[in-house]
Amino acid sequence: MFTNSNFQQTPLNDAYNFNTFSPYIMNGGLNNRFSPICIFCSSNNTMNLVNDGSFKQCNSCRKQFKATLANNQTNPQFLPYRS
Repeated sequence: MFTNSNFQQTPLNDAYNFNTFSPYIMNGGLNNRFSPICIFCSSNNTMNLVNDGSFKQCNSCRKQFKATLANNQTNPQFLPYRS
């Protein structure tokens, strides 16, 4: 008969925590920063339409667009994988 009395339960707040070697992924989701610059008129007067900032609307030209990655995200420095 199998019993789980020898196994420690994971606390609910730690259930989805994990370790990764990717600079784009961290606990809580993707670690991307999106540029606030409009791809149509180059205005920085934009608002987020999605919480992560990946889809925006320009307040100047009123167009909606998929945001590009911020400049500091285009050439990430990868750390070597260590097991």
